[in-house]
Amino acid sequence: MTTTDPSPIGIIDPKIRLKKAKIVTAIGLVLNLLLASVKIAVSFIFNNLSLLADGLDSGLDITTTVLSLIAIKISDKPADKEHQFGHSKIESLFSLGIAVLLISSSGIIAYQAIVKIINHLEPTYSIYNIIVASSSIVLKTILLWINVRVGKKIKSPSLIANGMNFRTDILTSMVVLISVSVAHRTIGSFELFWIDPTIALIIAIVIIITAIKITKDSSSILMDESPPKETIEKLKKIVKERPGVKAIKNIRARTIGSQFFLADIDLMLDPKITLEKGHDIVCDVEEAIKKELPVKYLQIHMEPYDENKIEVESK
Repeated sequence: MTTTDPSPIGIIDPKIRLKKAKIVTAIGLVLNLLLASVKIAVSFIFNNLSLLADGLDSGLDITTTVLSLIAIKISDKPADKEHQFGHSKIESLFSLGIAVLLISSSGIIAYQAIVKIINHLEPTYSIYNIIVASSSIVLKTILLWINVRVGKKIKSPSLIANGMNFRTDILTSMVVLISVSVAHRTIGSFELFWIDPTIALIIAIVIIITAIKITKDSSSILMDESPPKETIEKLKKIVKERPGVKAIKNIRARTIGSQFFLADIDLMLDPKITLEKGHDIVCDVEEAIKKELPVKYLQIHMEPYDENKIEVESK
């Protein structure tokens, strides 16, 4: 027996998700557009590679923010004939796209940093560099808090991924602040020109690490990873406690998006009961599960009880 529930426990209303995502997106777009424009302009004027890298990263944030909104809008579409389990995995697919963009931008930054180190290119000191880097830290902290808080509340992996990117940006801006403050100086005869491109290279590495983390999280959902062990144990407990259930032969579950999962359960019932009685037991099990867990799709198979065929206890 297979059932679906349009609003099982733990599922966020699609309209609420989209509305909150739009608000977060609007804030992110405005602040990132401002930061990217100012950083890139100032970096060109004063030949500062680390600030340029930070500016390009802010520009990339604009792209990732827009992708996050598009992903949420698509993922919340109802199931249709071609996509009978819905569109929720699109968010994880878009998150992978964000990871690719992060890796691409880090490659460009790394290349420019190496060229600058080889050619001994020194940045020009300016108080404007310091002001821009300091402002970036404050604004990115605000964006981090908003994206992660709202992302967790509406269970959106793309918004959370965007928030993780902002966390990296804060670290980046802090390092850039140090770079623009000391890169023009010398200690005795020891020049510090190398600090700027070295910081840019570090930024590239941090971006790659963030991209790998996003890739790992997104791939888990796309590859139908099982829900956490605690969730499966709770599922077993709920089923075993229902009247009429003699045993559980097997349980298979997989995530289908960020909010819910699918479960296949093989129940073992008394072989002497009628089909109607068996159906009533299955309906009771379904209702109990959906009251406690965010299972949107359930497939339950009935089998006559045979203690030699019980598999789930050993898993």
